[in-house]
Amino acid sequence: MRKIFFSLLVICFAQGAFAQKQLVWQLLGMTTYQTDPGDSGELNYSPQFPAVLETQFEGEEVVISGYLIPIDLEAGKYALSKNPFTSCFFCGNAGPETVMELHFSENPGRFATDEYLMIKGTLQLNRNGSGLFFVLRNAEIHG
Repeated sequence: MRKIFFSLLVICFAQGAFAQKQLVWQLLGMTTYQTDPGDSGELNYSPQFPAVLETQFEGEEVVISGYLIPIDLEAGKYALSKNPFTSCFFCGNAGPETVMELHFSENPGRFATDEYLMIKGTLQLNRNGSGLFFVLRNAEIHG
């Protein structure tokens, strides 16, 4: 709990120093969820976001670092993960709160799996139960 409090404290102090809000995985990790079997037999995830994400980060331009995971190279679809691919949610070793969809403003080209990058974009919280919980719109490489 101390780490989360410290991370939030650092975020609050850093806000004045950057045009974008610094987003950390510990804050995203405060998201809880329930699973329900869907009509097709697949599990549906219903996220419950912490109030601070909804009130201070949703719809805001944020910066976050993580491991890039190619989803569909031809379509330019990528995810950003708290963990490298071998420990990523898609491999079953982490939860859905550890990844986010990236929607780049321009085709970013190709990246290597597990390339650690800082990404800037507008945070959208996905409440509908399909897709990833977090979406970064107008994403671009930062720094």
